[in-house]
Amino acid sequence: MNRPAANQRLGSLELAPGVTRGNALVKLLAAFVGIGALSGMAILQSYLLNAHLHIPRGEQGTLSGNLSFWSEVVGLLLFFPFGIAADRIGRRPVLSFGFVMLALGWGLYPFATTAGELLLYRLFYAVGAAATAGTLATLVNDYPVDSSRGKFIGINSVMSTLGTMFMAGVVSRIPDLLSQRGYDAVTGGRAMFLTGAALCALMAVVTARGLMAGTPAGRGARPPLGALAGSVGRALRNPRIALAYAGALVARSDVVIKGLFLSLWAVQAGRADGLSPGRAMAQFGTMIIIMYLVSLVSAPAFGWFIDRVNRVTAMIVALATAATGYLSMWFLTSPLDMDMIPLLVVLTLGTGFMVKASMALIGQEAPVRERASVIAGSSMCGALGILAFTGIGGRLFDAWGPWAPFVLAGAYQALLLVIAIGVRVVAPGAAGPRRNA
Repeated sequence: MNRPAANQRLGSLELAPGVTRGNALVKLLAAFVGIGALSGMAILQSYLLNAHLHIPRGEQGTLSGNLSFWSEVVGLLLFFPFGIAADRIGRRPVLSFGFVMLALGWGLYPFATTAGELLLYRLFYAVGAAATAGTLATLVNDYPVDSSRGKFIGINSVMSTLGTMFMAGVVSRIPDLLSQRGYDAVTGGRAMFLTGAALCALMAVVTARGLMAGTPAGRGARPPLGALAGSVGRALRNPRIALAYAGALVARSDVVIKGLFLSLWAVQAGRADGLSPGRAMAQFGTMIIIMYLVSLVSAPAFGWFIDRVNRVTAMIVALATAATGYLSMWFLTSPLDMDMIPLLVVLTLGTGFMVKASMALIGQEAPVRERASVIAGSSMCGALGILAFTGIGGRLFDAWGPWAPFVLAGAYQALLLVIAIGVRVVAPGAAGPRRNA
C-alpha cells in the first residue's frame, strides 16, 4: 500500500499538501513586488502632486484622500468577485491578472496632466490592487499548514516590508539621481513609476508559471457559486471572524494611511525646510528604511508568537501596539526629524502586527473551500476602512493638521481593543494553532 507523500518544507516551515518549495518561494517574491507596488503608490504619489501637477499644498490632502476613496470603491465592487473567482478557477490566474493591471496603472500614472487624468489612471491600478491584495492574503493562508501559519505570515511580512523599503529607499530616489544628471523633475517621476510598472509586468509572468495550479479543495470539491455568495454572511456568525473583519477595517487602511499621509507630511515639511520634493522624498526614504529595519526583525518574532498563543490574544497585542503608535502621532513634529524615530518605529510595529494578527485569525477560522471568498470579505472591510480613514482623514489633514488622520485611526483601534478583550473572554476559540489547515 502506497503511503501519502510527506508535505514539503521550507526551512522550519511545513507546507500544505501539494504545495512545493518553488510555489512558496514564488508567493514570497509576489509579496515583495505586490505589496511594494501597493504601498509604493501611496508613498510616491506625493511626488507627482508636487513636481508634476503642482497641486496647491492646501488641496493635497483632500485630493490624496479622493484618489484613495475612488480606488477603494473599485475594490468594494471587485474584491468579492475576485475572491469567488479564486475559489472557482484558482489563485494563479487571478493574481497574474492583478499584476498586469498594476503594471498598467503604474505605467500610465506619471503621464497624467490633470487631477482628472490622475484619477482615471488610478482606476486601472485599483482593479489590479483588488485582484492582487485579496489573492496574496489567500495564498499566505493556503500554503502553510496551520501550525506553521504564523511563521509563514511572518516571513511573508518580511518580504512585504522589503518590497516597501525597496520602493521607498531605492525607487523613490530615481528622480533625485536623474536631477543630478541634468534631467527635469517630470522625466524623473516618469522613470520612477515606469520602473514600478516593469516590476509588476515581470511578476505577472512569474506568478503565471510558478504558483500552484487549481484550488486547495481540488476541482471536484469546488463549492457552487451560490454557496460562495453566502460565505461572508455565514462567516460573520463566528465572533472571531467578525473580530478579524473589524480588525481588517483598520489593518489594511493602516498601511495606506501611513504611506499616504506620512509621505505627504514629509514633502510638506521638506518644503518648509527649503527642500525640493525629490530631495524630501529621498530623505523620507531613509526614514522609512530605518523604521522598517525594526519591522524586519519583529516580523518573524511576532509570527512565532502568533503560533504560540491563542490568536485572539495575538490580536489584542497587535491592537494595543497599533493604538499606541497611531495616537502618538499627535506628538510628531516632522517625519524628517530623526528625533522622532521612536514614535515612527512604534507606528510601524503596530501596522505590521495588525496585518499579521488579523490575517492569521481569519486564516485559522475560514473554511478551506471558501477561504478566498471569506478573505475577500475581509478585504472589503479593509476597503471600507480606507474609504473612511482616507476620505475623512484627507479633509482633517488639510483642516486640522497632518496628525489628524493618525489620531482618528488610533481612536478606532483603542475602541476595538476593548471589544477584542471581550471576545477573548467569551469566545476564545481554539487554545492554539491546529496541526493541519
